[in-house]
Amino acid sequence: MQRLSQDDFAASKQDCLLPNGIRLAYVEKGEARGTPVLLLHGFTDSARSWSLIAPHLAGGLRLVAPDLRGHGRSDRPEGCYTIPEMAHDIRLFLAQLGIAQAHVVGHSLGGRLAQALAERWPQVVGKIVLMSTSAVPRERAGWLWENILALRDPIDPESAFIRAWCAGAVPVDGAFLSHVRRECASVPARIWHSIHYEQTAYDPFPLLQDISAPTLMMRGEHDDIATAEHQAQMLGAIGGARLITLPGLGHNMHWEAPGLVAGRISAFLQAP
Repeated sequence: MQRLSQDDFAASKQDCLLPNGIRLAYVEKGEARGTPVLLLHGFTDSARSWSLIAPHLAGGLRLVAPDLRGHGRSDRPEGCYTIPEMAHDIRLFLAQLGIAQAHVVGHSLGGRLAQALAERWPQVVGKIVLMSTSAVPRERAGWLWENILALRDPIDPESAFIRAWCAGAVPVDGAFLSHVRRECASVPARIWHSIHYEQTAYDPFPLLQDISAPTLMMRGEHDDIATAEHQAQMLGAIGGARLITLPGLGHNMHWEAPGLVAGRISAFLQAP
């Protein structure tokens, strides 16, 4: 699949108006009649999060990557930003696109939404890939909590916090990161606050036992958000799940080693 330049990426987005009144922007690549693969980005990212990895994914796939509510070019309502509400957006989004069932690949927050889809609407999910995803409530303390609470509009995309938030464990494409920082900083502080707060109040762990879809978990060795302990807990709760730990990589593994990560995802999705 041909790689789209980072400067042209945002212009490739389409819009989808959901029955609940929320408008989601999205990017669609690959084969229009191929197997649908839904790509769900992480907290404060956008569909751009998948721009480095998409060209490496196996042919024959219909890749659909929405901007979650509050992110990218999608609507930014005052509320709600709970996991169930955002997952319901994605359920409606699939229906609006006429997709009866899709494989779901979620990164970080997107992985929590993938869990929620598989738990609540198993009929719409084929296989799921949970990248850099945990199933424990976020902590109401520490570096991330303190920096998010301190955010005020306008957010500086070159601030020390945004640069650290968007950094990788290994060097990442500079043009890509420049766009990512600007898009992260364009997310209003109220949405940073709301989503992070909601994740401190939401415990996804009890529902993991309801996931029946074949599940691949992926973690970077140096990920300090989706820790090894968190992964072990999830592995024991999701029946038949597999875990791959990639050495040398961090939380944003699909930015750091897109070809390697795409190969692991493709092999899992293609396996019988």
